[in-house]
Amino acid sequence: MSNDLNHIELFDNAREYLLERVEPTLQAFFCGIWDPLSKFVIIREIDNILNKELKQVVPDLLRHMRPQFKYRICEEDLQIEVSVQRYLNKERRLNYLGSAEIGAVIYDLYYRDSYDGTPNTVFLSRYGHLEENYLSGSKTAEAEYFLGAMTPLSVAYGLAVEDNII
Repeated sequence: MSNDLNHIELFDNAREYLLERVEPTLQAFFCGIWDPLSKFVIIREIDNILNKELKQVVPDLLRHMRPQFKYRICEEDLQIEVSVQRYLNKERRLNYLGSAEIGAVIYDLYYRDSYDGTPNTVFLSRYGHLEENYLSGSKTAEAEYFLGAMTPLSVAYGLAVEDNII
């Protein structure tokens, strides 16, 4: 248990660092010129810079446990939405989609391919640091999304649609 507490403390330190660094780093790269190639290069370079800095800030935290971050850029008005993972996630195969507040709870939203080889994408929403603090589903997420329900899984599904993952 103390090892888990140590991981959570390291994760929280890394998260605080990211919260301080993501916005200034994004602003440093934006110069008013915007096209698909510059978008790709800017995003890749910001990812590289922040991940190298994280490695130096928390060298004892395994790479797959470091907080992930995601930004969405609204190209019409160049507005940037930044999302930083809130809860420690030990599972390696999850891809971070972003975070969302639903009701009074903040969820980290993820997706992964199905383990059984079917074309289903599995969605997961984490609402705490503990291993059991999650919801998951595939068909449920899709059904809730198309029914217009505002649930963590439906929001994760919507973010995956927005990012052209499904």
